[in-house]
Parts: sequence; structure tokens; C-alpha cells
Amino acid sequence: MLGPQRQMLRDRIFMVTNEDGKFVTARQKPKMVLIRPQFDASFERMTLSAPGMDDITIDVKTLLDGPQANGVVWGETVPTVDCGDDVARWFSTYILGTDKGYRLKFYPLNETSRKKSNEDTGSLQDETSYMLFNTATVEDLNSRLDQKVTALQFRPNFVVKGPPAYAEDNWRWVKIGNTVFRYVKPCLRCVFTNIDPAKGVSNQEGQPLKTLKGYRKIPALGESPAFGIHLGLRKAGEVSLGDPVYYGC
Repeated sequence: MLGPQRQMLRDRIFMVTNEDGKFVTARQKPKMVLIRPQFDASFERMTLSAPGMDDITIDVKTLLDGPQANGVVWGETVPTVDCGDDVARWFSTYILGTDKGYRLKFYPLNETSRKKSNEDTGSLQDETSYMLFNTATVEDLNSRLDQKVTALQFRPNFVVKGPPAYAEDNWRWVKIGNTVFRYVKPCLRCVFTNIDPAKGVSNQEGQPLKTLKGYRKIPALGESPAFGIHLGLRKAGEVSLGDPVYYGC
């Protein structure tokens, strides 16, 4: 339920918080998208790099027995483990330019503890553990933009090639490899969408969110435009690059 997994590491199981435990994202600090993780062969050690910073390595295996220091995601308390003072200093220095202010937290559980919506909420995600769209959807958006964007700007788990633009809006079941997913809800977009993942800056003209609001809003869901779909895992399995994708409406 907690997202794509490789050994001990799963998608979105680390988060930056302030000293009060409240989560911090690139919505507030766009340069966070320039932090790059790398992993050893066993996927037990994660090395972080960022512009102007020395690399720092985290032994993920030791975090399982680390001190609990709960985090807060959208007002909900989530059990997490603090990753230590050295890592906290690294994040504070890079993001804030000071030696304190931010901490790094790790989600140690194998199941969700969130009560925010349903079993598909995941660990530290805004909504669900899985999000999908297709390349034609991005291409259609780019046909409306002066400054083109890439799929990375929307932070998907899965990018499908082949269907017409926005075809995924109508998919209710998705099978990738031997893994089966169920549609949960449309993915509603916020200002995070305006952050260039290659530069770590937010678009001053509010793009592409401004353009998306012009043609992708769903009246019943408010002002946030939809781009991609959230999925919930219904049959666990292995997913590989290039797998065929099957869908049911």
C-alpha cells in the first residue's frame, strides 16, 4: 500500500519537517527539488547530494531502531523516526542557510497509519501512493504552453506511452506487469506544478498551473485542475520499465 518499493526503500518515506514536526515541501522551498538521492547495491544506504553541499550518507537500516519523533502531514500526526542531527544540519544549511531549523524524518512502518481518507492514503503522501498519466497528456499541455514542461514536473510513479491525451481520466482498473491497481480519484494540482525540477525555481508567470486551470478544472472539485489519476494497489506484484499496460473503464 505504501508505494513502489526496492528492498528497504519505498516511495515517499522520507520528509523534511520544521522543529515542530510539520512537513516542509518544495511548495515553500523550491530548491528542495534539486536534492538528489543515490543508493548502494543493497538499497540500505542512501547518499544525498545538493548544489554547493558535500554529500551525506544515511544508513537506512539503522533507522528502524531509531528514536521516534512524530511528524505532521496536513495536520495529521504520523509516526516517524528522526534521522539525526548531522542530517538535520545538512538540510538546514542547504535550505535555510543556517545550521538548524529543519529535520529529516523516516517512515518506518510497512502499512499506512493515516486516517485522512482511506487505505490508499499511503505513508507521507498528500493523497495516494501511486499516480499515473500518459505522455500524450503532457504533449497536449505543451501545445498550449510557450515554455514546455516534462513529465518530471508532475512527479508521477507511472508514465504510460500510447493512449490519446487524457485517456487515463476514464480508466478504473490498471494492470502493469502482474500488478493491479484501482482508480481512486483524479490528481488535483497545486503550485508545486510550477516548479522546474531542473532549476529548483517556481515559474514567475504561474505556469503551467495557470494554463491547466483554463481547461482542466472539474466543477465539483473546486479550483484545482486535474492532471493524472491516483491509484490504489489491489494486487501486489513487480513492475518493470517497458511493461505493457492494460486498463478497464
